Amino acid sequence: MTSRKRAESIQSVPLAVSAVSGDALERANVSDVSQLSTQVPSLTIVPGSSGSKAIPTFAIRGQSQQELTILADPSVPIYINDMVIERQQGVNQTLFDLESVEVLKGPQGTLFGRNSTGGAINIKANRPSKISEGYVGATFGNFGRFNTTGMVNVPITDWAQLRVAGQTTDSDGYIKDVVLDENINHEHTKAARVSLALQPAEGLDSLFTYSRFIEDDGGTGVFIQKLAPGSAAYSTSPYATALGYQGALSGEQMLADQQARGIYKTASGADQYTKISTWDIANTTTYELNDNLSVKNIAGYRRVTGGNFDDIDGMPIPFFQIARDYDFKQWSEEFQLSGNTETLNWIVGAYYFNEKGGTKDYSITLKPATTSPGNQIPQPHPNRFPGWSLTWPTGENTSKSVFAQATQKLDPLLEGLALTVGARYTWDERIARVRNRSGNSTNPDGPEVCRFSRDLDGDGTDETPAAQVPIADCDVSFKKDFSEPTYNISLDYQVTKQNLVYLAHRRGYRTGGFGARAATQAALSETYDAEIVTDFELGTKNDFTVGGRPLRVNLAAYYSDYKDIQRLLTDPATNPPQTVPVNAGKATIKGGELELTFMPTDHLTLSGFYSYVNAGYDEFLDCGVDADPNTPGLQCTDRKSQPFARAPKNIYSITARYDLPVDSRLGAPGVQLNYYHTDGFSSNDSYDPNQSVSGWNLMNFRADWTSVMGSSWNVGMSVNNLLDKEYVLPVGDVYTSSIIGVVSRTPGAPRTYLFDVRYNF
Repeated sequence: MTSRKRAESIQSVPLAVSAVSGDALERANVSDVSQLSTQVPSLTIVPGSSGSKAIPTFAIRGQSQQELTILADPSVPIYINDMVIERQQGVNQTLFDLESVEVLKGPQGTLFGRNSTGGAINIKANRPSKISEGYVGATFGNFGRFNTTGMVNVPITDWAQLRVAGQTTDSDGYIKDVVLDENINHEHTKAARVSLALQPAEGLDSLFTYSRFIEDDGGTGVFIQKLAPGSAAYSTSPYATALGYQGALSGEQMLADQQARGIYKTASGADQYTKISTWDIANTTTYELNDNLSVKNIAGYRRVTGGNFDDIDGMPIPFFQIARDYDFKQWSEEFQLSGNTETLNWIVGAYYFNEKGGTKDYSITLKPATTSPGNQIPQPHPNRFPGWSLTWPTGENTSKSVFAQATQKLDPLLEGLALTVGARYTWDERIARVRNRSGNSTNPDGPEVCRFSRDLDGDGTDETPAAQVPIADCDVSFKKDFSEPTYNISLDYQVTKQNLVYLAHRRGYRTGGFGARAATQAALSETYDAEIVTDFELGTKNDFTVGGRPLRVNLAAYYSDYKDIQRLLTDPATNPPQTVPVNAGKATIKGGELELTFMPTDHLTLSGFYSYVNAGYDEFLDCGVDADPNTPGLQCTDRKSQPFARAPKNIYSITARYDLPVDSRLGAPGVQLNYYHTDGFSSNDSYDPNQSVSGWNLMNFRADWTSVMGSSWNVGMSVNNLLDKEYVLPVGDVYTSSIIGVVSRTPGAPRTYLFDVRYNF
């Protein structure tokens, strides 16, 4: 693994890291990024806030980010071949032809390109090799599942190798809209990767990678789960009567009808979609100056365009719908100089990152009576409906940093003892532009209305009310610089070649930013501060033998001090509901992780993991989304007793793999059974007990046979969610809204059958 920017065994790294090989991901039938949470402790992945399966939210050790605009950064960034993927949009790509996925837990403030407070996910693709090889394969199953995959590796010369891999996925989906009489979460994706490795001179290695991903899916597929008492907007909708719902209890009647349908059916009638296009190009070049000194350069560019449309409430009336259009481009450059002696390993470097882009988020609530309910094919764009609301932030983010880290062996003091010290200093600049507005209440082509008040005379006092701001002046820009040092210190002791103990202390940082949805220019200009996490981690990594059989046990316990926590709070009085990021105060997170693997026989492998997260606020004052906490006499709500969002207390998994004892000339048949559990959790930074998600249990089965009868064929069969358990994931949480109080969910996949075949050549 390469979590410390050099190849080394995971058992010798003094940090909590989980690594899953590409073969293991295939056996577990993990086909996209959102499914990784079943393979790693302390990792939770759910659809984005009010959102889409295409924009997942990641949480590690209770730390996550709910904001989806360019004005905020994630707590858990994704890296693909050492290049950071900064935006969640388009990150839920298919996984194919991989070497491994590494999940680093805790603050990553020294060696990784972008600072993060929760951790990092590093996806490593297979690089070209000097062997002529390839494969073609297909997977088919219920719900119209049909995937194809392929790879060709060609050694062009003794110093150049080419690898081309690709995958397509197709599915009819499993969530039916009874109004449209069709499944709405259908899936159609295409992905390709071209890698070229060059070694034109001794000690020089350069890897070029081009990746392309196209997604043309349906919507997330949402149904209403709960309705807040007193949400009269449902009964006053012009569509309630048209659809046969009468009186003040129209919303309750719609909820009852949905409960009768079950979680795999909805009655939206909207033609929902997810359309994403990404491409990126990266180069990693390493040159060994001599046996003890080398330089490395990592450069990359990425472009993401697309959009998604989802009916967030999932009700039969066109009530709360969101469409997002996005366009991002980023490029990064990192230079490293590293060296080693018999007792010292060191690395120094510099990093540059720049991204530009933005989102246009259209919200529609209570479409006027000039539109018809249900069955609108094709669904008009939201800005074709009167009264639309547009959140329109764009921006440019630039990050610069320098870093250094060294590991010194301390054998003269104690053989096997080593000290690692690393530090990084980061300078971040964030430029924001906000042009939020609403459509005319009766005519979508009528005059637009600004959504925030402005200080048009520039005197810094009274602001012109939003409704009176000329639309040409509905445009504000802000700039803010942030900088912070981060570090890590660890002491590790290699007790024996098979046993390591370590103590690590780290400081992580996530830059601050601007809110995108405040109702005044003054509030929009207010930044939220950077959040800081300092942690202590005590761990041990061990390879034992029990009764002559191998047993691997890795254990880590941690304590994190969390300050200026960035949270996204909902204003319950706005329509549509508006959210603004704030600094919530202080918190403490404690927990631990256990990973183990045991082979009681030559053919049976037992593995599993367990994670425990105890996250609690020490200080959390909610003074309102647009309020200045320093205002004299301001009334604030103490929320320190509320739970962390997306922080299940217990997660565990157990896997049994049995490889049948047959002659190796017949191939390698085997069966695998996996059980996964996660506790329930709060799904939103603005907590209400009605918005919590129940935990769930899943059992998955796999049978496969590689090199069937000594041939070049592999076959396999999988059953996911073997017991056909029903469970749901969070999507819309606006229960606290005084206008449209609703909780909506999307169902997890029911029992699915998959059959796969591959030919290797």
